[in-house]
Amino acid sequence: MKRLIYFILLSFIGLSSYAATQVSLLTAGPTDEYVFFLYGHTAIRVKTDSEDVVYNYGYFSMQQDNFILNFMLGKPMYSLGVTTFQEFLDDYGSQGRSVTEQVLNLSEDEATALKNKLDWNALPEHRDYTYNFYFDNCATRPRDLIEEAVNGLVYEIDSKKMPTFRQAIRNKSYSAQWYTVGADLCLGWMSDEPMTVKDAAFLPDLLLQEFDHARRIDNGNPIVQLKVYHLPQTHIIHEGMPKVHWPMITFILVSIVYCLLYFFEKGKRIGITSLRSLIYFILGTGGVVIWFLALISAHPHTFPNANMFLFHPLWYVLAVTVWKRSSKVWKMNYWLYLINFVAVVIYLMLGYKQVLPQGVSVLALLVGVDALLQTLAYRGKARL
Repeated sequence: MKRLIYFILLSFIGLSSYAATQVSLLTAGPTDEYVFFLYGHTAIRVKTDSEDVVYNYGYFSMQQDNFILNFMLGKPMYSLGVTTFQEFLDDYGSQGRSVTEQVLNLSEDEATALKNKLDWNALPEHRDYTYNFYFDNCATRPRDLIEEAVNGLVYEIDSKKMPTFRQAIRNKSYSAQWYTVGADLCLGWMSDEPMTVKDAAFLPDLLLQEFDHARRIDNGNPIVQLKVYHLPQTHIIHEGMPKVHWPMITFILVSIVYCLLYFFEKGKRIGITSLRSLIYFILGTGGVVIWFLALISAHPHTFPNANMFLFHPLWYVLAVTVWKRSSKVWKMNYWLYLINFVAVVIYLMLGYKQVLPQGVSVLALLVGVDALLQTLAYRGKARL
């Protein structure tokens, strides 16, 4: 009997020890206060007898040295921050964002080791890291730490049903129409490849779904032992969203104005020349950004990019020389228009390889027809 009592006491002590440190994955819903909040957020909660804290890899400051330059280069510095769980709830609750907790199936040793690593990582000399939107962000870091703590997870999700990177992003940002077009312009055809299960973890809500279907490799047990909904999503970001696609409407209106000026404007044709120059300037400016991201920055999936054929700095030359009348300029413009016409044809053909931004194909058709007309005009020594 004494041995039985002793065994029960030891078991009770062991169970108490097992539950002393509780680790959870927190997932916050989206908000449209800033476009990068549309994707939601992920953090790790660690609860012990003495504290209840949240480790958050989403901190950054635009006041840090060279932040804008590093962001353009694709190497922005983010940090791990620590707050109390109540502060976390208050912050996201005030924004009308949901908070879902997945309590993880970790042993006391695993949970303690993970907490120690997070505490070490939160030190001023260790907390900064080079952020990568797809592969090293506020969601992938918690995922990697948890996988390391349990020596691996198996995700019981059909990888064949995974969306592409572009589809996943569009699903989150479609209410910000111009932002979505801008993101589509910057991302090349690698973003149109289906994601692996590991890739999909860059989006917090997809990571949440993966953990719902994840098991530990060592014993086959589910990694999530309890799911708690702390806050509802009270801020509906897609409510009242326009039913029309304004970028598409804008490009169509520009095309209509171009056609009206082309067919009806007489004399010096200042109107259509001004419109051409403006379009060329916009295409050139977009080209500077797209070519920079593709060839210089470390942003993922920006090269190869079909949009480089439509948007490029050479348009700046035509934005100026379209006003000139000298024979040397006309000869140069002839070749520039011919090159751009071929480039636009290639761009539209690459639509089979890369999903083109919504509405931009309309602009491409306008520019392509314009380049063809101008090529024929300059060849015939008569500016249209």
